Amino acid sequence: MGCCNSKETKQPKAVEERQPKAPSAKAISDTVSAEEEPKIEFRVASAVEDLRTERISAICAHSRACPFRYNACAVVGGEVKSYFNGGIIFSVVKEGSWYLYNDSLDYEGHVDLRCGPGSSVTAGQRTKLEEVEDGWACAHAIVYPLETLHLVSGTINGYKTNITIKPLNAEYRHEACAAANGTAEAETEAVRSLVTEDMDEEAILHRCMETKTPYVDLRFPPNGEAVARAGRDTRTIPEVAMMRPTQYLSDNIRLSVNDICGPVVALSIEPGNLGDSWFMCAVAIMAENEAMVRSIFAQGSPEEKAVGAYRVLISKNGWWHILILDDYLPTFNRMPVFARSYDDPAEVWASLLQKAYAKVHGSYAAITGGDALQALADLSGSPMCRFDKEWEEATADARKADTLANALVQLSRSGACVVLSTPGHNSESYLGGRQARDSGAFRARYEDAGLHPGYTYSLERVVIVEECGTLLFKVRNPWRSSNKWSGAWSYGSRQWDENQDACLLCGAQKDPEDGSFWMCWSDAIQYFDGGGVLFSIPDATDYRVKGVFCKTIPSTVLEITASESTRVLFTLSQPDKRGVDRKEGAALFAPIMLTVSKEDGDVQQVQKNTSWNPTMPSEEFNFVVGRDVAMWFTLEAEETYLLVPRIHPKGVKSNYDRPYVIGIISAEKLEGNVQVEAKQIHSDSAVFTNYIAYKSEELPSVEAENQVRLPGMAPVTYVSTKVI
Repeated sequence: MGCCNSKETKQPKAVEERQPKAPSAKAISDTVSAEEEPKIEFRVASAVEDLRTERISAICAHSRACPFRYNACAVVGGEVKSYFNGGIIFSVVKEGSWYLYNDSLDYEGHVDLRCGPGSSVTAGQRTKLEEVEDGWACAHAIVYPLETLHLVSGTINGYKTNITIKPLNAEYRHEACAAANGTAEAETEAVRSLVTEDMDEEAILHRCMETKTPYVDLRFPPNGEAVARAGRDTRTIPEVAMMRPTQYLSDNIRLSVNDICGPVVALSIEPGNLGDSWFMCAVAIMAENEAMVRSIFAQGSPEEKAVGAYRVLISKNGWWHILILDDYLPTFNRMPVFARSYDDPAEVWASLLQKAYAKVHGSYAAITGGDALQALADLSGSPMCRFDKEWEEATADARKADTLANALVQLSRSGACVVLSTPGHNSESYLGGRQARDSGAFRARYEDAGLHPGYTYSLERVVIVEECGTLLFKVRNPWRSSNKWSGAWSYGSRQWDENQDACLLCGAQKDPEDGSFWMCWSDAIQYFDGGGVLFSIPDATDYRVKGVFCKTIPSTVLEITASESTRVLFTLSQPDKRGVDRKEGAALFAPIMLTVSKEDGDVQQVQKNTSWNPTMPSEEFNFVVGRDVAMWFTLEAEETYLLVPRIHPKGVKSNYDRPYVIGIISAEKLEGNVQVEAKQIHSDSAVFTNYIAYKSEELPSVEAENQVRLPGMAPVTYVSTKVI
């Protein structure tokens, strides 16, 4: 299964309707025969599975019972009515009083309530009540974000309503944010007064803890520039109030604030209004693995959290980073504007993870729009690839559908993180073309199935029902929706009744109410236009080595000697272009490649080169224009190899030496089994001529900046000629 590099985002083109070609029953068996790959696992059994189930059930029950997104309505009970798709403005009638609730953060509602002749009403505090023609009375009011407004009380003898929503008045927004932002500025200045020029983030945090001063991240301070950088970010975001959870939460909750408060569940994530659905999809997929989420926040301490400081571990540009953050979040009317917890406002891990990603890229605005798999790669430190091309080809070719089905079954059984994507608004895929013809009907079709265009969903299982030759996908939908898939193979459908063995195998006797659903191949290709794989290894041994390309010559190559046969994952990363100024050298990706050769006397024999797909390294020399490349490779016992990072001459920029990071990742222990030495290669080496064999020569050792992350440990950085 080959992979393309990134999800298509070009303008849609006209496409022909096509009938799906189902995988043939003969070509697919329940047991997939393929060369054994090392087991790739993404999810682990949780010791608190019953608590997770309990939390999921509580979230689903609350979501069904509560029509509100923000649940800030001050009136409990009563007759509730929504006036717009998606909510926004609600009326609540209770005990003879009419209330209006604005369940949004960005709009104001202008309301006219006309009460019929014979009505007897009194105005609420901000309501303007006047008599109009024919004995009617009209109540006028404006209801602002998250506000519950008492409109009128009394007896109404028939009524008419006219409600208009408008973008929130800028003056109102500024006044609502002023006090909080003033506090943020004062706390920022208080930290600046403690700092000397030679102090780094660790020293600043230590000083804040010593003096019991609330910590402020001076590299990513809580102000408008953190949200959107003027003159640099193309997207503008309305003014927000920067507040800590301990400032916007009520007294009975603020003492419970923590990164993780309970079992980690994807359904608890509310993505917010930033427009980074790609990143939040990655966060939700990652939340299925509680151990991974906890490892990201494992480096913090209660003492640091007491001054509002948190540590977040992510991989960026191939290198592990422990980021120190303050807990200031963009809010409005005491509600987080971006990512938050749906059911526990004291739990802030999703908000902080989003903030860490924004800090790495310069601002919140810089992380709008992207590929969820690339975000998963950053959060896990693992490589990825996409199979959009293979998916589309399989929709029209039964033989290719068989090949894809076998690959997906194998990946599913290995425990790999496989995802499926729906087309975005500007997709050029075969489904995106349909959207161009009737975007309204296109979106409605997805809404009916409880799905969102432009989102990514995890594929939990792939199963073949041999009796009817049907390929089934179990998809996880972490986003609460009033609708869910109700077509063929949905929970309770006749297909399960007609295939009882499959029903038992798949555990589909009843809907678990956790957002998951089953869908057959012929339906899946009508909603999903591709997907990809994250090659994450739990409890991996992980080494990284920094280098830089001087024109096409790498500063560091790796000489690897194995004493035992060892399966490894080699990676090569270059700087991400996200958030980078267009004038900088990193604004465009260079074509890159890794070449591994084996020493054979006085000759180096090229073994493999990276390709689009880590599982399919190539003997051909194909440079890939992408952020990262990777390949699985087996180091044979008592053999010596040379691992060389490559860059195509077309990727060389004047006045810019492009940095790179080599990774060696394995499920096996490497120390004692593998020796790795950083070497300096000669600029005239024949490895750069793309010959499959070239003269072997003694290379001088060179010091390099290295990093090791052992299972369950924080990354350790060191400078040495010896990597392992």
